[in-house]
Amino acid sequence: MKIAITATGPDLDSGVDPRFGRCAYFLIIDPETLEYESIENPNISLGGGAGIQSAQLMAQKAVDTVLTGNCGPNAFRTFEAAGIQVITGVSGSIQEAVNQFNSGAYPNATSPNVTDHFGMGGTLRYSLSSGGGPQAASPGSNAAGGGMGRGMGGGGRGMGRGMGRGRGMSGGMQSDSFPTYSGERQNDSGGIDALKEQVKVMEERIASLKEQIQHREERGKGSRLIAHVIPERCTGCRFCQDVCPTGAVSFIGSVARIDDANCTACGRCVEACPQEAIVLRTA
Repeated sequence: MKIAITATGPDLDSGVDPRFGRCAYFLIIDPETLEYESIENPNISLGGGAGIQSAQLMAQKAVDTVLTGNCGPNAFRTFEAAGIQVITGVSGSIQEAVNQFNSGAYPNATSPNVTDHFGMGGTLRYSLSSGGGPQAASPGSNAAGGGMGRGMGGGGRGMGRGMGRGRGMSGGMQSDSFPTYSGERQNDSGGIDALKEQVKVMEERIASLKEQIQHREERGKGSRLIAHVIPERCTGCRFCQDVCPTGAVSFIGSVARIDDANCTACGRCVEACPQEAIVLRTA
C-alpha cells in the first residue's frame, strides 16, 4: 500500500502542506515501513488545472490514498475516476499524519472541502471561535486559528490540543493515548465510546480498501486518464476547444467530442467548461 501526503518539505520531518494541487512536495510513503519517495510538485506554478494535474500524478504513482489539508472539486473528481481515496483536514507533521493514518483516526473524505482555485493566493483560515466560517489568511499562517483550549474539562487532553493548533481531532486519537483497562471495573464510558468510534472508522477503511482493490483489478494501477464529455450537459459553447493545447476537442453538431489518442488529461477543458460537462476518467 502507498499513501501520498502533501508536504512543506522533502522529508518526514516536514509539515503537512494544507494545499493539494499547489503543495510544495508530495511524499509517497509506505505507511508500514516508512520508506518514501519525495517529489517536488511540478504543478505549483500552473495558472490553472494544478489540482487535476497533481491528482493525475498521484494516479501515475499508483497511490492508494492521499492525505492533505484541502482538496477542490476538480481534483476530487479526478481521484474518484482513478479510484484513489482522499483524506482531508490533515495537519501537523508528516510523521504525525502517518501515525494517525495507521491508527485509523482519519475518515475518508466524501466530497471536496474547498472551492476551485483554492491555494492560488493565501491559504484558508477557519475561525473556530467565531463559528467556523472561512476567512482569508496569508501563506504560512496557522490554518486553524487560535484554538479551543487544552481540553474538554478535567478528564484529560483527549479533545484538547489538536483543536487549538490546527490538528483537527488528532490529539485524542493517537495510539499512545488510548485508555488502558485493568481488571477493576472502569467508569470511563467516554474512553469506550472513543474505542468504538475507532473500530467504526477502521471498518469503513477496510470496506474502502476492498473497493479500491476491486477498482484496481478492473482497471489496473496507474491507468491513464482522459477527458470525457457528458453529452446531455454540453451546450456547444466551445470553450473546451479554445483551451485544448493538443487539438483533441472537436464538435459533432453542438456536442463536444474528445480524441482519446490526443488527450493528455491536462484538465484545461474541465476547468473551462461552465456546465461541468467534461470529466476525467480512466482510459
